[in-house]
Amino acid sequence: MALVLVVAPALQAAAGAEPPVAWLGGTALERQLRTPVDVFWSGTPLRQAVVSLAYSRRAAVLIDRRVDPGQKLDLQWNGLPLEQVYREVAQTRQLGVAWLGPVAYFGPPQATSRLRTLAELRREEVRRLPAAAGRKLLASGRIGWDDFATPRDLLARAAAESGIEISGLEQVPHDLWAGADLPALSLVDRVTLIAGQFDLTFEIAADGSAVALVPVPDDVAIVRSYPGGREPQALADRWAALVPESRVEIVAGEIFVRGPLEDHERIAGSARPPRQTRPAANRSGQASNGEKRFTVPEGKGQLGPVLEQLAGRLGLTLKIDREALQRAGISLQQPISFSVDNATLEELFEAVLAPAGCTFRLQDDVLEIRPAR
Repeated sequence: MALVLVVAPALQAAAGAEPPVAWLGGTALERQLRTPVDVFWSGTPLRQAVVSLAYSRRAAVLIDRRVDPGQKLDLQWNGLPLEQVYREVAQTRQLGVAWLGPVAYFGPPQATSRLRTLAELRREEVRRLPAAAGRKLLASGRIGWDDFATPRDLLARAAAESGIEISGLEQVPHDLWAGADLPALSLVDRVTLIAGQFDLTFEIAADGSAVALVPVPDDVAIVRSYPGGREPQALADRWAALVPESRVEIVAGEIFVRGPLEDHERIAGSARPPRQTRPAANRSGQASNGEKRFTVPEGKGQLGPVLEQLAGRLGLTLKIDREALQRAGISLQQPISFSVDNATLEELFEAVLAPAGCTFRLQDDVLEIRPAR
């Protein structure tokens, strides 16, 4: 059990004054977020409390510029998982918290509710670009700044480091930010985190060479289609009840869902429609009525670590075509959620991979992962 006692400690120096923190990601971050901690804050400013906790646990946070960093916390928890501590802090201050890759972002509820959807919409645009252009926008880079940095400069620097032109910076008002140090993020995510604090997102040029800042639209949603199976109406009704804030429609036997990324993840994690074309296959590819079945009520994590964990438990050799995934704009760090009930091995991996835009081939004990398109 880790004890985090915060009364009035000095914050760790911002980027540049000390060696960068070895922020956690992937399975290491997942384990850390499940680790119980004891927290005692007495009259501690919000930023001081949350950032100190983040540094001590190596689980990165970013606080939106619109949040008062000096508001006092008088909170105590014993044995609460770190992820829940973050969420409870946000709730007590009428804030939201959203994870963008390995970063917990604290901000106004409206901003946190659309953050991941905005980032995913931009990634979908990147996937339609030529591969070389897409790589620039998806290449990871560490982001950090000292006290009194200006967001205009941060955006300009991030774009320049990726070889991308950026316009519309005049829409970002002059502001001075407290220092921060964050783990590596794609340019898409870096710009989303910074520009989103001014209710801005960005448009990508047709050749991927430039981005232009634009206001966030009133309605932020992702549209995706799903096979309807044998009974599309019944499936659509079930999904409509599962994600009541999203629009669910049937068109030519397919189910179209329009809503935030989190709703699509809930749908992807729900039970799949019955298979119609062929019997389930066992690990060697042969039909079998007695093969092992899998039930996962609520699985979640980042795509890459989840695959590694499943492959390890099932005794499979995992081969990921990382170059192809990168060309397709698919990140192994993207968060996923899924659930299966009495599923075959094939159905299990479909539930994990299909929402992320991936497919697989299972031959003997080798599991190969590649883009679906």
